[in-house]
Amino acid sequence: MEEESRGIPRNVLVMSVGNTITTSANSLWIMFMPYLFADVGIIPFYIGIIFTGLAVSRGTASLVGGRAADRMGRKQVIYIGYGNYILGALVILFSLIFFSTNTNLTGLFAVIGYMWMMVGSGLQRPASSMLLIESSPQKRRGLSFMFATRFLPSIPPAVLILIGTSLYVNNQFWLGLSLGIAGLLVVLLLFIVFLQETHIGATQSQQKMRRPSIPRFDGFLILLVAAFALDGISSSGLSWYVPIFIGRANVDFYGVMISVSTLVIAISALVSGGLVDRFGTKTAILGGWSLLAVTVALFPFGSTLLEIVILYSIWAGLDMVDVSVPPLAIAEKYPKEMRASIMGTYSMSVSLLSMVGPVLISFGLLLGDNVPFYMKAVMNSVGVLFFILATRPSQIIDDDVSARQ
Repeated sequence: MEEESRGIPRNVLVMSVGNTITTSANSLWIMFMPYLFADVGIIPFYIGIIFTGLAVSRGTASLVGGRAADRMGRKQVIYIGYGNYILGALVILFSLIFFSTNTNLTGLFAVIGYMWMMVGSGLQRPASSMLLIESSPQKRRGLSFMFATRFLPSIPPAVLILIGTSLYVNNQFWLGLSLGIAGLLVVLLLFIVFLQETHIGATQSQQKMRRPSIPRFDGFLILLVAAFALDGISSSGLSWYVPIFIGRANVDFYGVMISVSTLVIAISALVSGGLVDRFGTKTAILGGWSLLAVTVALFPFGSTLLEIVILYSIWAGLDMVDVSVPPLAIAEKYPKEMRASIMGTYSMSVSLLSMVGPVLISFGLLLGDNVPFYMKAVMNSVGVLFFILATRPSQIIDDDVSARQ
């Protein structure tokens, strides 16, 4: 079996360490980007527009990165994507150092740098997901994926976020960003030295003979995209709105809330990965998203800071249930030489559809401060129905028959 070939456990370990350092580095600064945009004078409505652009950048790059990973191999695309991710962070640091007295230029270059980061993230995302899945034992793919992408990476930020909060409050955001970039450089070196390839890709002669084709959307992929696009639309919209909802005056509390939620995420990641392996993707989505819809709808009714922390932590924990589902479902349904391309097509589709999230939330705010949370609850509930339709036996059979015709 491909998952049990020599050296594969090393990939899981290297990706786990790399992802942990990445989230630790980012926890010193990246969650404060909405505050940075607000501090340079960008109003909430336009912050939503900016995050729409981020979704477009990441989604488009995912399509390119997925197809490249099937043709060039996983490792090389990971290097290119991660390198561009670091360059984007350097652009943000550049804006803080050289345009500190001009808020307009600071905001402009910060936006450009953040979008550049999303391009790098999108490029390497399909390759990273497939490398992990292909490097994991067949019966523990969900658990291995969540261990490498969520469990270990969620532990150090519980403390480091508090440090990042203190740096931001004391006008030392640049320092947190500088330390973060140093950590990202370490990860890039780690990947270059220790990652092992799981898919050689096409040779140069094969690439010349083979015309690149866009993966076909079958019924399964359409419904999978529809389900996760609804979740992505609402999540991308709320990602910038939650800190604004909490308030600029409560930055310290926001840092504590995120810190606590990261510990919950760490535990939930292992639990959810095991549940997906044991009970299947359909049961995991049905239970997780249904409870998530209820929790998100209750979140704006938290009357005390403690209630808000508890509700947000439950929200963050339940949100882990679906993380391993798309790559697992794609790996189980499609052959190895198509997986990264399909994953890239899926990621691009979800990201591009999700780009309306920040705008949608911006318009939802016109109806009331709590409306964005109700919107997410409804979208996740509908997403459950789409996923059930995607994984019903008749749908899988129809797709297989169609593929042979």
